Amino acid sequence: MIRVIELGVNYDSEPALKHINLEVPRNKTCAIIGPSGCGKTTLLYAMAGLIAPSSGKILINGEELKTVRKETGVILQNAGLLPWKTAWENVALGLKARRLDKSVISGRVAAMMEELGILEFRHKFPAQLSGGQKQRIAIARTLVLEPDLLLMDEASSALDAINREHIQNLILNLYKKNPATLVLVTHSIEEAVFLGQIIVIMERASIRHIIENPYFGDEDIRFKPDYYKICLEVRKWLGGEETEQ
Repeated sequence: MIRVIELGVNYDSEPALKHINLEVPRNKTCAIIGPSGCGKTTLLYAMAGLIAPSSGKILINGEELKTVRKETGVILQNAGLLPWKTAWENVALGLKARRLDKSVISGRVAAMMEELGILEFRHKFPAQLSGGQKQRIAIARTLVLEPDLLLMDEASSALDAINREHIQNLILNLYKKNPATLVLVTHSIEEAVFLGQIIVIMERASIRHIIENPYFGDEDIRFKPDYYKICLEVRKWLGGEETEQ
């Protein structure tokens, strides 16, 4: 699905990424973790086609990425909801932009909001919603477009610990029902281990280590010693950097 080949990104003369090589197979999940300023979000935005490489290239399904793909969904940390639109209108936004029939939009929005447990909030505005509810709206707005590649930039980091786990469980269950290629950037070691089949550990502008996670998909893994063994392995490769757990 994704092949990153010798990717480099410069901000002025300063390298944000250098010599990045990474493969994420179709319908696999990849968690990218590392200290602040190491290039995690830059790598994600390059995969989204929002940042142009200074060198190297990114292939999606064998084709070089030159611009934004309509089949790629992006979910940001702050949810990015339009405050003057209701929850329903926010979820429907992308479908309306694609000029789909009103009945199709209505059916898809209702089904997605019901699946995510937010249909009861359809008439509320973002200011009337909790952080977890807003993030579910943002997830619904993206998934209703049926992307084959989902990119998430610290989508749960602004939430409290309980809501963060709820969102992580939601993402895992949605993935199990409708697998897609998922790449997420996180500061949380536990989130990386819970949601990443592939865990990419970055240091400044480069990839330091990649871990294959054999326990991905186990909803009860948080209660098992093996989970914390992988968390400790990730922490070791982070080299003691101050990263939220």
